[in-house]
Amino acid sequence: MHSKILKAMVVATLAAAPLAAQAGIFSDTAPGAQKGDWIVRAGLSQVNPKSENLDLDGAFVVVDSDISPTFDVTYMFSNHFGIELLAAYPFTHGIDLKPEGGPDSRIAQTDHLPPTLSLVWRPFDDKATFQPYVGVGMNYTMFFNEQLRNAPNSVDLKLDDSFGPAAVIGTDIALGEDKKWFLNAAVRWMDIDTDATIESDDGNDELGTVEIDPFVYTVGFGRRFGAPLPPPVEAAPPPPPPPPPAPAKCSDADNDGVCDEADKCPGTPAGVKVDKVGCPLEQTLKLLFDFDSAELRPESINELERLVKFMGDVPFATALIEGHTDSKGSDAYNMTLSDRRAKSVFDYLTSRGVDPARLSSIGKGESAPIADNATEEGRQENRRVMLIRTDTGG
Repeated sequence: MHSKILKAMVVATLAAAPLAAQAGIFSDTAPGAQKGDWIVRAGLSQVNPKSENLDLDGAFVVVDSDISPTFDVTYMFSNHFGIELLAAYPFTHGIDLKPEGGPDSRIAQTDHLPPTLSLVWRPFDDKATFQPYVGVGMNYTMFFNEQLRNAPNSVDLKLDDSFGPAAVIGTDIALGEDKKWFLNAAVRWMDIDTDATIESDDGNDELGTVEIDPFVYTVGFGRRFGAPLPPPVEAAPPPPPPPPPAPAKCSDADNDGVCDEADKCPGTPAGVKVDKVGCPLEQTLKLLFDFDSAELRPESINELERLVKFMGDVPFATALIEGHTDSKGSDAYNMTLSDRRAKSVFDYLTSRGVDPARLSSIGKGESAPIADNATEEGRQENRRVMLIRTDTGG
């Protein structure tokens, strides 16, 4: 009967394993993982041997039950599987002889310890209130302090130690919100068979194998000691954003720093300071004047029209028109002549629609030559008008 119960428990454990695997509960990353936990229990256990343990020609040897403190420790090496070690304070059992049709009589007693090592399976994680478990393992039972009653001192009882399979089914019922403490109830079965021998000075008498095969009923308390949590891993700082792409290099034919599509004054000479639309902040106008004259010559009209267009294309520009002369004549006369030349340009631009408020004019006389006044060519260059920008260039 007991062997059938053991086989049923083992089969139930093996059958549940693939179902649990299919449900994903073997994953070590599941919430409430038990891997690394220690489970410690302590309580009282009653060892109940089977009813008839050895047949001695019509009389049966019967081993009675006993209660003693037990404790066990389980280490969970995965989320659902652990190794359990059971230990106990020694149990003391009376050994009775039960003849057919007669009363029992106490003939001996013995102490024993049943340390048991089991592989246990727990289907739920450590957050569950009810934690059923099953396990199978091996039991090693040690017998000692065997004593015969009403026997001479020269006669002793010897019980051999036992080694055999064992099984357990139990449950932990969690207490409190943190579920660290719990109540425990468990039932074990152990295959304990010991060879009994009567030893005396006259020789040894082998009585046979005493089949104890007890069920062990346990109630107690327990506590879970969780595996230390790994230190939190600080998230690596996000990588810095990539630098903005360099602006596409635009076409700038005159190298004044203003792209051709925005350049209002293409062809600016190298080195000339320009505004945001590529127009010079200072211009020498290509205007020709006769000696001692402020009249604009016909060949100067193209340059004047260029200036009209410039003032229209650059509506934020304001300008000072400066008139200059060569060194012929007195300073006072040349100052007046240069002023007239500047005024001639002013009048032409305003006549062509340039707002007078954007313009002013002044004569500089012969005070700022740009060429040698000793030659006719130099004097011609000095008879000039300049446009000086008075805005900041945008």
